[in-house]
Amino acid sequence: MLSLKPMLSLEQSTRLFEELVGLASLIILAIIFGFSTHLWALSFLLAFAIYIVRNLYYFWRFVSLIRSHDTRPIRAPFGIWGEVYDAYFEKLYQDKRHIKRLRSETKQVQQAMDLLPDMHISLTRKFRIEWVNQSAEKLLGLRQADVGQNVTNLLRQPEMLAYLESGDFDETVEFYVSPESTRRLSAQIVPYFERHYLLIIRDITDAHNLSQIRRDFVANASHELRTPLTVLNGYIELMLDAPDSIPKVWQAPLNQMHAQSLRMQNIIGDLLTLSSIESDNLNVNAGPVNVRAMLTKLEQDAVQLSEAKHKIEFSIETDLGLMGMGEPLRSVFTNLVSNAIRYTPPGGRINVRWFKTDQALVYEVKDTGIGIAREHIPRLTERFYRIDTARSRSTGGTGLGLAIVKHILERHRAKLVVQSRLKVGSTFRCEFPLSLALPAAEVEA
Repeated sequence: MLSLKPMLSLEQSTRLFEELVGLASLIILAIIFGFSTHLWALSFLLAFAIYIVRNLYYFWRFVSLIRSHDTRPIRAPFGIWGEVYDAYFEKLYQDKRHIKRLRSETKQVQQAMDLLPDMHISLTRKFRIEWVNQSAEKLLGLRQADVGQNVTNLLRQPEMLAYLESGDFDETVEFYVSPESTRRLSAQIVPYFERHYLLIIRDITDAHNLSQIRRDFVANASHELRTPLTVLNGYIELMLDAPDSIPKVWQAPLNQMHAQSLRMQNIIGDLLTLSSIESDNLNVNAGPVNVRAMLTKLEQDAVQLSEAKHKIEFSIETDLGLMGMGEPLRSVFTNLVSNAIRYTPPGGRINVRWFKTDQALVYEVKDTGIGIAREHIPRLTERFYRIDTARSRSTGGTGLGLAIVKHILERHRAKLVVQSRLKVGSTFRCEFPLSLALPAAEVEA
């Protein structure tokens, strides 16, 4: 179907008509001049030159207008150049309205950001400050005069500087406002648009203090429970060592009491271990860790724990060691192997690997055990979380092992990856950053 919409508007038609009238006037003047002087070539040449000079003049005037950035409207010439000038000033007017609307919307967004309790700082890709909200001004002492400065000149906390230098912004970083301050902050960088970062900083002082109170309570309660529990367990063992001195009817209850007291001791031990891992001064024990020697000893312990019920294979594919905390890492490696033995039926296979990839050093434990349903995998590292409570208790599990593993790996900037299928088996991978890798010569005793 043909469109009935006219190709030219009334104003455009008028400008075109003006241009044609002007051109026709020049031609008529050239004819009149030619009749009067009989210099036809010169007449038409002068008419053509006048037309060209007029267009060049308005072209130069238009270019000068653009370069001057003058937004004041001027009287437009007649003809086609009048349409060019009109279109330019119309577009300029639309752009001014668009810019005004954008500024209004930007101002609304900034006012909304100022109302947020969290600190927001917009950065360029080179970490130069573009703007800050009022919360950042109040809590961090930043000012609008700091716009344009590099944020590393103003936030000098070592944790924050290391976070910016790493370039890995998937996780958050925590730090104190100053060495003397008790105010603790959590920061994360989020990319937005193409060349901008948004630095979001939250005050987590209250949450951190509550978490510290909880950890202190767990540690203190565990310490207080350990002594009376040790006394009770000692008397129970004393009675069990003298079976002739107690009635037979008490022997079964005493055995159950002994088993449960040992289980409680294991839970208290794991709670104390978890509290120690969560303490802020754990990293002072970091040093070279000989992973090959550690896994060689672990293989012997695993064979004894299995009691020849499983096919256990250790594959150490690299001599690289780690810069880390020896005993906590031993706990991680041992925990994953003992879990594999505990939840793999007799006759199953357990493969343990230590190898290097392009991205990480990997400790992997793969078994052909009972497996884990998909919905349980995200919650495996929660404290006291059990998939099968009855089975966990019968096998001696406390529900804290994987929580301990998770916290130890976090202290090493490592991550735990779990893959599993019911009745097929599970794979637990500890992926350590290559920055922690040490050559064999530096870890050998």
